[in-house]
Amino acid sequence: MKTVLLTVLPCLAVELAGGVGFIYSGLYDVAAVNPDNPVVAWAIHKASDRSVAARLGGIKVPPGLDAPQVAAAGGKLFGEQCVVCHGGPGLPPTAISQGLNPAPPNLFRAGRRVHMEEAFWFIRNGVKMTAMPSFRDTRSDEEIWSMTAFVRAAPGMSAKDFSATTGIGSTGIATPAAGTRPTGG
Repeated sequence: MKTVLLTVLPCLAVELAGGVGFIYSGLYDVAAVNPDNPVVAWAIHKASDRSVAARLGGIKVPPGLDAPQVAAAGGKLFGEQCVVCHGGPGLPPTAISQGLNPAPPNLFRAGRRVHMEEAFWFIRNGVKMTAMPSFRDTRSDEEIWSMTAFVRAAPGMSAKDFSATTGIGSTGIATPAAGTRPTGG
């Protein structure tokens, strides 16, 4: 046992010193313009996937999310909070979304499967070291569930339906509500 400890402890100390040395060396490039190497990308994605999966157990999808008005309410919030990064059908990418690494997922890709509990978790909690913010402290769970319902309805959505639901026109700018006129002078 003593021999094992005398072998293992120095190895751990060397590994720890190497890790600390690497961190302080500045060798790892954190610039958003350069993609992660495949090993780092794999490790980050795997850690994220496992972390989220471990935290989904207590989330229960509430009834009524299939009601069109729920997704419509979520669409309005999406238009206010999310479109700058995630974009929408028929919209050009924004300067902000083009500069993000990792790139935000295309929520409107036809055939994309949405797991409600997972989408709710991401919207509510955000993701460290990405641009995905947490809405836990700024939106109620009811509002977050409505955004989740919109995200579920998003795959394959047409530009016309997107604009009608979010109020965002083809330029990416909010369109005036029906029956209203811009004011100013």
